[in-house]
Amino acid sequence: MHSLSTLLTAAVAILCTANSVTASPFQLELPSGNRIFKRTLDPATSNTKGKCPGSTACSATKVSTAIQAAECSHNTRVSGTQTFAVFKTDHKYDSSHGAPYGTCSAYTCTAPTDAQLTDVDADCWTFFWGDGGESSGFGTGCIEDPNTGECGCENSDGTFVAGSDSCK
Repeated sequence: MHSLSTLLTAAVAILCTANSVTASPFQLELPSGNRIFKRTLDPATSNTKGKCPGSTACSATKVSTAIQAAECSHNTRVSGTQTFAVFKTDHKYDSSHGAPYGTCSAYTCTAPTDAQLTDVDADCWTFFWGDGGESSGFGTGCIEDPNTGECGCENSDGTFVAGSDSCK
């Protein structure tokens, strides 16, 4: 008997082939050119709150809007090696469970140094997958269920698992 994971992988491969969809382990590219990126639980190892880079060595690989800062700090969002992410708060979500919410821009190029974090702004937060931040660790609280506020994590397909910290 095949595992559910094996069957789903086969089904995605068949659907992708039949519908001219390109797939990689981290993204699906649709015929329209749109891409669906997987998220992988891999928390940032350092962070700097209140500062963002004045400029970056590359364009963002993936930009996600209306997500929790905790999602930005806990999950890598790119198919390569994510080196840092810049989160900017959007205050229209301040009363929602899991706030702050905002825009997370994920990068794969060389992370900025502390001296390059020249955009001093309370609504900015830079997360590093390395030791470039002023504080160690991911810096945020848990990812929260937006409806209940319960802590949990997200599987790579975006499914929220309440009460868990071991998503895949």
